[in-house]
Amino acid sequence: MWGDRWKGFVYSKFIMFAKIIVALAVLAGSAFSAEIPRKSPDFAVQLAGGKQVKVSDYRGKVLCLVFILTT
Repeated sequence: MWGDRWKGFVYSKFIMFAKIIVALAVLAGSAFSAEIPRKSPDFAVQLAGGKQVKVSDYRGKVLCLVFILTT
């Protein structure tokens, strides 16, 4: 009696685990197949002091851009 129920429980958990592993493998494969552009587009921004800064001025360096919208 308990043996059949236990086998069904273990089998259902195994199938659920296998489905999760397959889904993760598919997602990981699609994430690594996306093409990442080599160069960022060049654009210029005018700072509050009037100075103009271009992205190409920082070529070869790590650049973190933060855009803040105020109204």
